[in-house]
Amino acid sequence: MIQIQSLTKSFWDSHIFQDADISIAPWDFIALIGPSWSGKSTFLNLVSWIDRDFEGSIQIDKKDISKLSDTQITSYRWKNISYIFQNFKLVENLTVTENVDLIIQMNDLERNFSTPEILKIVGLSHKAETYVFNLSGWESQRVAIARAFVWKTKILLADEPTGSLDQKNKSVIMDLIAELHKKVGNTIVMITHDPEVAELADTTYTLKNNTFKKNDELL
Repeated sequence: MIQIQSLTKSFWDSHIFQDADISIAPWDFIALIGPSWSGKSTFLNLVSWIDRDFEGSIQIDKKDISKLSDTQITSYRWKNISYIFQNFKLVENLTVTENVDLIIQMNDLERNFSTPEILKIVGLSHKAETYVFNLSGWESQRVAIARAFVWKTKILLADEPTGSLDQKNKSVIMDLIAELHKKVGNTIVMITHDPEVAELADTTYTLKNNTFKKNDELL
């Protein structure tokens, strides 16, 4: 699914990645941990092909992004990659239902769930017609999860999905993501600074010495 070889990425004179390799199989749920400024968010930008300034090879479904045009990359991203953003990125003057449906309607995408189905799963059926600016942060996070899973994508990228939550709500959100992952069978790449959250993924990698190390390799 995702094959990265000899990845080198630098900012100014500092390497973020240097000759880094990682292979992520279809249906994997991986967590990537590391301190601030270690390259976690940069990695998501590279995998989603937002950042194309790198050396090495990044392939998704055997497609090499260096060989695709901007138009081809944009089309592939919409149809194959969804995102849970740390700050949600919801449209506040739209309702919950309108936020969940917006990307699907704009790009004529295939669904995993109807909107009522996904809102029931995330526990927001009673908020379907509520405007987002009236939601709590906890509820907004659930809308972001619903939006990421409602349309059929191969890859979900999650940027600190529990970063603003207390311990109890972290567990609830991670259980919800794990439940939906099993239902739809996508590949999830999640970045987090929280080792306890990372343990809920199938495989955990740590960013160490500008490359990826499986946690069992660090012992």
